[in-house]
Amino acid sequence: MITRFFTTKIIFQRIKLFFLVIIFNSLFVPVSLSNDWWNSILEKPYFIGEGVLKVFIWDIYILKLYSESKKFNKDKALVLEFEYLRNTSKKSVIKASVNELKKVNISNNKLVIWQGYLEQSISDMLKGEKAAIYWEPTGKIIFFVQGGKKVVIQDNEFANAYINIWLGENTERPKLRKKIIGQNE
Repeated sequence: MITRFFTTKIIFQRIKLFFLVIIFNSLFVPVSLSNDWWNSILEKPYFIGEGVLKVFIWDIYILKLYSESKKFNKDKALVLEFEYLRNTSKKSVIKASVNELKKVNISNNKLVIWQGYLEQSISDMLKGEKAAIYWEPTGKIIFFVQGGKKVVIQDNEFANAYINIWLGENTERPKLRKKIIGQNE
């Protein structure tokens, strides 16, 4: 009886936290619908490298990395561009992203907040469409969908954890990282 009470209490606390995160994100995460594309942010973008994300036998997207410097340097602003090679649902991108972010060893509460950021930022993508992430070492990350929305998030820990899914030294896909950062094998 007591265990059931505490389990119910925990469930209601998590639901309450989830709705608070949704309300917070709705009010405080800037979203704009515009034709802005990332190339309006980097004054002189340099192409660093590219690679294709494959899952099993399927090519999901082409990743291209651009920077303010001629070589990969995480002390400079970066843009990671995604060109989708197949239709990809928002739900599947968020699920894969959350699975990667769980590896950072963060609290469940923070993971719920980060998932709220992704809900605001990620869109369903069709084959041929592009999205991009602009990342600054200061902890600012901007999500772009070409011809669609732009979402700005100022959360240093999230920004670093998210960009490190692809560019971090401990990424799950080190061969892809090497290609993206211009260290072709």
